[in-house]
Amino acid sequence: MRKNGWKWLLVLVLAAVLALAAGGALAGWNDVTVATDGDGIAVYPSSGASKAVGILYNGYYAALSLEDENGRNSCWLAADYTVWLNQEKAENRQPDRSQYQSSDDWKAAMPCNIWLAEIAADDTPVYTSPKNKHIANRHMKGTLMTVCGEFGDDYYVEGPTYGFVAKSALRKVKDLTYVQVRSDDYGIETVQATVYASLTQPVYATSSATGYSEEANFRAYTKNEQVTVLRELGDWVQLRYGGFMEKRFLDPDGDHTYPTARVKTDGVTDRLIVHDSSVKLVSGVPVHVVSRTKEWAVIYLTGTNGGQLEYGKVKAEYLSFDEKATVRDGSVAVRLTRDLTGDKNGLSYGDSEKQNGIRLPADTPLKVIGVYSSGSSEADQQDRYLCETEDGQYIVVWSKGYLEPLNDSGVYAAARSAVKMRAEPSPDAKVLRQVKVKTKVEVLLRGEIWSLVKYKDETGYMMSRYLSFP
Repeated sequence: MRKNGWKWLLVLVLAAVLALAAGGALAGWNDVTVATDGDGIAVYPSSGASKAVGILYNGYYAALSLEDENGRNSCWLAADYTVWLNQEKAENRQPDRSQYQSSDDWKAAMPCNIWLAEIAADDTPVYTSPKNKHIANRHMKGTLMTVCGEFGDDYYVEGPTYGFVAKSALRKVKDLTYVQVRSDDYGIETVQATVYASLTQPVYATSSATGYSEEANFRAYTKNEQVTVLRELGDWVQLRYGGFMEKRFLDPDGDHTYPTARVKTDGVTDRLIVHDSSVKLVSGVPVHVVSRTKEWAVIYLTGTNGGQLEYGKVKAEYLSFDEKATVRDGSVAVRLTRDLTGDKNGLSYGDSEKQNGIRLPADTPLKVIGVYSSGSSEADQQDRYLCETEDGQYIVVWSKGYLEPLNDSGVYAAARSAVKMRAEPSPDAKVLRQVKVKTKVEVLLRGEIWSLVKYKDETGYMMSRYLSFP
């Protein structure tokens, strides 16, 4: 039933955390398939209460923590909901493999009460647990999903998402065998189609046809690939493995572009954080909007000539959709001060001597449009910049001071404390000056770790954490 690798990883991590929290030694995890007398197995809340909160149907497959507590094992169902079940009881009718000639025969004999359902009304919410009703997704009428259990007035569902849906919001399509549950197309008639995409115009399969999703598990298609269509949903289609895509991307003559917006930040040197990515963007950078809710927008960006491709979620309030609106250009025109070597794809450049690497010569003009978070503010780390070349390609440059701004900025930051200005972005570099607290310096290029500044007609590097930026 688990179709996405990252969700499997999350299951394992959560199982480990739960086991450690219980105070015992971590014994690992295993797979359990529900196969019981009756319709399934009773499940209990993670608090260890004796009253059952629901039932998981025969045929349900999950990863369990092996940390046994009173004969029960922890089972992660959705984003914030963990239950306990008795592993022995859950498997007491599982067929004996030795009695079957093949794995397929064994699977065919597995009891299964899981069924295929469709959403009955547009904008139907999917909750992370039956108790708190926190909405994780909304789905369009007709969206297919598998019903794997019931909890009071809600069904537990899987397919394009994991969570709980009101029983009144689902219609039954068909009963499923254990083999069909695990086949990803549920044994229904499907259609093959081509996604018309390219490196400069990628296409994304989203988590919901309504655009409402807290998840960012969007798959990018960058070349014409074949996909399996499970069902048409108005202007959308539901794909095998749980994604959704607009029909126009399956039409060779359709419009294959996404709406474009521009980043707008409050502070002059502010950068917009792209969640689920490590890049931060300066004001004015054009991004393509895959989906949008009131608070969030899922975006991607790449050069008009391709190159580095980044995507993730940003706060929608920091995007301007008005082409005529004035948005500050926070990019910085620079040139390389030395030759750099790139990887074989010409996407990432640094000072290493790579064999068969692509050379980027000194004096190459670039435009800095973003910086990458290193996850560390240690002084011996390098800054990585997202840059645009003259021919419209996006590249990453690892800089130890190899980017020289072509112009003064006229933007000033104040020293938070006494700070050293060094000749290079390194804690071992020569100290040019000792600058006092509250002293203002001109910011020529802001980095996550080091910033290039000018003070009294002298340029040098200061650690960014010691500067208060406008």
